[in-house]
Amino acid sequence: MGLDIIMRPIRSNRRIKLEHSIGAVIKYDNPSTGEQYPAFLLLRNRRGYWGFPQGHKESGESEMQTLKREVNEETGIRSMDVLSYIGAIRYSYFRTDGMKNEKEVKFYFATTPVRNIIISSEHESYKWVTFVEALNFLNHRQLKSIFMKGHNKGLY
Repeated sequence: MGLDIIMRPIRSNRRIKLEHSIGAVIKYDNPSTGEQYPAFLLLRNRRGYWGFPQGHKESGESEMQTLKREVNEETGIRSMDVLSYIGAIRYSYFRTDGMKNEKEVKFYFATTPVRNIIISSEHESYKWVTFVEALNFLNHRQLKSIFMKGHNKGLY
């Protein structure tokens, strides 16, 4: 007598969670000294990927509050001028527990007179780079795309 086994996919009531993050393309600009370098800030994370400062929007925070908090936490920068919204990217990834998440990151363009960076434990290094160098260092297609979008808007 045979045993029939029917396999059915397990359906979960859990929906994919959409995370909201805010990030910044930061350019060095010090009007008090007249110094202007075509320098953009990139951070290298612990996995070795280059990108921009960004982080999760906490409950009750505005986008500007999140942006300023995350930039300060990741770089030590307290002084910056947020000049314009650039755009958003959206992507999916798998968390360490195997669950799939979706993330949307809204990016703003900002300038800072600060060149000395104090990176957080989330990162292993930073660089101030030219526009062309940034395009070469950025590892993810969508980050290159958001960087180009700001350029095409005439922001930098």
